[in-house]
Amino acid sequence: MVNEIYNFDCVVDRHDTCATKLEEMQAKFGRQDLLPFWIADMDFQACPCIIDALRERLNHAVLGYTTPPADFWESIASWLYRRHGWKVSHNEITFLPGLKKGLSLCINYFTEPGDAVVIQPPVYHSFRSVIDGNGRRAVDNPLRIDASGRYAMDFDGLLDVIKRERPKMIFVCNPHNPVGLQWDADTLRCVADICYDNGMVLVSDEIYGDMMLGGRRHIPTATVSEKAAEVTVTLGAPSKTFNIPGIVSAWTVVRSPRLREPFFGWLSASEFNTPPIAAMVATQAAYDRGEAWLDQALEYLQANVRHAGEFLRRELPQIKMCVPEASFAIWLDFRRLGLAQHELVRLLVDRARLALSDGSSFGREGSGYMRMNVGVPRAILDEGLRRLRDAVRSLEDDTSALPDGELNDIPFVKMHGLGNNFAYVDCMERPLDNLAGLAIEMSRHHTGVGSDGIIAILPSEKADCRMRIFNADGSEAQMCGNGIRCVAKYIYDNKIVEKRRLTIETLSGLKTVEIHAGIDGLTDMVTVDMGLPCMEPAEVPVRHDGADMIEGPVKVSGGEVRLTAVSMGNPHGVLFVDNFNDGIVASLGRELETHPIWPEKANIEFVRVDSADTLSMRAWERGAGETMACGTGACAAAVAAVATGRARWPITVRLIGGNLHIDRDAATGHILMTGPAVTVYSGTYYHSK
Repeated sequence: MVNEIYNFDCVVDRHDTCATKLEEMQAKFGRQDLLPFWIADMDFQACPCIIDALRERLNHAVLGYTTPPADFWESIASWLYRRHGWKVSHNEITFLPGLKKGLSLCINYFTEPGDAVVIQPPVYHSFRSVIDGNGRRAVDNPLRIDASGRYAMDFDGLLDVIKRERPKMIFVCNPHNPVGLQWDADTLRCVADICYDNGMVLVSDEIYGDMMLGGRRHIPTATVSEKAAEVTVTLGAPSKTFNIPGIVSAWTVVRSPRLREPFFGWLSASEFNTPPIAAMVATQAAYDRGEAWLDQALEYLQANVRHAGEFLRRELPQIKMCVPEASFAIWLDFRRLGLAQHELVRLLVDRARLALSDGSSFGREGSGYMRMNVGVPRAILDEGLRRLRDAVRSLEDDTSALPDGELNDIPFVKMHGLGNNFAYVDCMERPLDNLAGLAIEMSRHHTGVGSDGIIAILPSEKADCRMRIFNADGSEAQMCGNGIRCVAKYIYDNKIVEKRRLTIETLSGLKTVEIHAGIDGLTDMVTVDMGLPCMEPAEVPVRHDGADMIEGPVKVSGGEVRLTAVSMGNPHGVLFVDNFNDGIVASLGRELETHPIWPEKANIEFVRVDSADTLSMRAWERGAGETMACGTGACAAAVAAVATGRARWPITVRLIGGNLHIDRDAATGHILMTGPAVTVYSGTYYHSK
């Protein structure tokens, strides 16, 4: 529907979907607990019309050989004319099995082993790998930065490379990845003229051509002159545009009969240009019915770029952003930090817990830079930017920003369980006053450590230690499932207690935890005995008549919802939903947290049932708002799912920050929660007395 409003704020859990950005994170970055901003796909739900078209086609039981109809080619041609004013005939278009494969096919047809192919770094890293991997030679003609700070092609350098290397081909990235620059017509005309005069084929990668920001128009390389049309092979795809790279589909347009006819014939001979069913259906649906979705996606991406730019100018002026004219990536200049590239990578991985694309992978000209994918919901972008800021600020000399007056230096460790992050303060031998006020001060993202609150680790007469949890607003919580795992890791890894089965005192009673150490002997995972869940209204507490509140009706602005009330040592309201669309967490979270039915407010869980043993959950925590994860909330969600007949034990609960395994001890009825605990960094906080 043209008038449909699409929700790009919806956070989609991509765990257990074979998502490359998650599956390859450990191998690429050495850690699995990072927020992924690296690989170039968006985290938005794919354009619904594409999903609908695929479902409709799969309703037919036969998936036999297919031939693309004439209107398939018309959908591509019409799209190019509507979006870019480029009039292309059907016979000038053919299918390719992916854009990178298309680059390889061009290399193998138009060049010979040993031939030189020009690239212009910093540039898409696969340009180099596909050239070298096919036995050709990638030769560099680096972009230069002009007096205005804008990247530009170096035509003198290109002529020199041509004289020395006699290349047969050049790859032009238009718009340019990773910079996000749309080349102007004069630049494209000039590079095309040079190719024409020197007998070179110009392969123009225009995969981001549909993703122009700020109302700009894309300029296809082949349109700028007759010479350009004669030498250019254009490659494009709906994959980036409509967030369907897993459905491998691309196309090529070749205007020149001299290049097109033999090339297309060669592709046809091996059926390289025969689209599979899914690619054909998805491509046609995208180009015929996806325009409204794309226009809204581009508005959201432009707002994300603006949002990131404002944050960097305000919080991290030492990091410069090359404002993209196209795509969903920002090119960040970290050179003012004075770090070697490997130091910059470790800063982002180990301190910020962010997975960004290493600038040096785009060529040595990218050293000191990183590429960040902002094609994510705003909440995820905000979390990534906060982590970036906190990591960069951790490099600064603490003494350079000490407040005036008497100071109290407070050592702390920042830790997180699935992204639910706290500053942990060791009070075993050093008591601190006014922990509630300290939590407010330290938790501030702009002037403090930046966290969901603080957790004080104190001595106990009943257990191995005691924990007190203070939210970012200073309120004290009875229990935190993610926090207790981190407390266990802290006291075990620091040899405060040298046993793997521990007891920890909380405001909701004594909890037993079991350490699962990794090969380095340090804590990897922790199982927490969360005790018995309670659904008796007076004990939760919740104002409700009856023995329990299971999917009880609760009036909210605009209607009614059904909540299940559970206490896991702290009060929870569980709301089962079909999806997380329409900003339901942000719009209902605060209202339900403070609803009159809760005498002490409550944590609110929004839960989608994926299967009988798997739930997806978004957590709204009282005093903190939406968080990456909530351990007690995951337990409450699992209890509610079983109580309502939606699930059975054991249960995996998928949260934004990762997965928790929740089970029930059949002998005791206690809830057992297993999940990770991660140390981020340690530091000293200087607090005015």
